[in-house]
Amino acid sequence: MAETTLPATPGRLRLSPGWLLFAALALAIPVAPLLLKQKPAALPDLGRLPPFSLTDERGRPFARDDLLGKVWVADFVFTSCSDACPRLTRRMRSLQDRLDPLGSVGLLSVSVDPERDTPEKLRVYGEAYGARSDLWRFLTGSPIEVERTVVKGFKMAMAKVPAQDPAKESDDELRAQAFDILHGDRLVLVDSDARIRGYYVADDAGLAAVLRAARGLARR
Repeated sequence: MAETTLPATPGRLRLSPGWLLFAALALAIPVAPLLLKQKPAALPDLGRLPPFSLTDERGRPFARDDLLGKVWVADFVFTSCSDACPRLTRRMRSLQDRLDPLGSVGLLSVSVDPERDTPEKLRVYGEAYGARSDLWRFLTGSPIEVERTVVKGFKMAMAKVPAQDPAKESDDELRAQAFDILHGDRLVLVDSDARIRGYYVADDAGLAAVLRAARGLARR
């Protein structure tokens, strides 16, 4: 029987074009998501704030034009509130701690109790929460102008309701002030053209979302 002689070196492996295409696709699939950048969802445009004329915590005029050129996150509180407002203000402080003092995002707190919240009261209130004047502004004004700005401008609810038990107060002045204020507890995102771009719940997820959106607008 004749002996079969094996070649000293193996022959070149030949792959069909079909196999080469399959291998290329198989290798590309895991890499594709890394190469494709997903664009963030576009923020809604919910309308431009109308002109307004309010006063900040230092007694200085503050109008809609003071919003231009900067992105803002706004909330609505009052200094004598003992429930929702302190939580909202602590959330705003948390946002302040994450913002660049030299950046293009600012914070705005509008009082929904302008009859009692003077600029001085707002200044003391802000200082109690560590508000930085270069990042965080507090606004008040005439009751009519504040209500128009909050309700028709920011499209947030605000209303006076009787206190739970005002009859316990004997002094006429105290009895006249015995009311609570219902108001919206959302954070409002406003872009550098004073246009409303979103409403956010003031929880951990909402804070992360509004901060991400605000930074995205500021980079444009």
